[in-house]
Amino acid sequence: MPVLLRAKAHGLVVTGKNLHYEGSLTLGRDIIEAAGFYPLEKVEVYNVTNGARFTTYVIPGRPGEVVLNGAAARLGEVGDLIIVAAYECVANPASHIATIAIFEGNKLKEVKKISFSDMY
Repeated sequence: MPVLLRAKAHGLVVTGKNLHYEGSLTLGRDIIEAAGFYPLEKVEVYNVTNGARFTTYVIPGRPGEVVLNGAAARLGEVGDLIIVAAYECVANPASHIATIAIFEGNKLKEVKKISFSDMY
């Protein structure tokens, strides 16, 4: 089965770092809801500011919060622009729809739904 984008939060800004936390990415519940992430879900994080890429999981935080925890805290700084993406195995790509949440200053600007067929 192909692995396709399921949910994406674009334009998030890192608001904190916690090196001595067990690990993960804290996202505000508002961000989780808008993008369609799940708590404890595996996600890929792309740091637009420095080019770092890493895999971690989501934990819920306060509204607008984006915190790099554990080892991930070494891969970005407060103020860095990041993208967070979740993927899934899809049996029928033709019917797949991804959610793209666009943020500015960690405030939701727009939510787009993109289908597999939109790519052709």
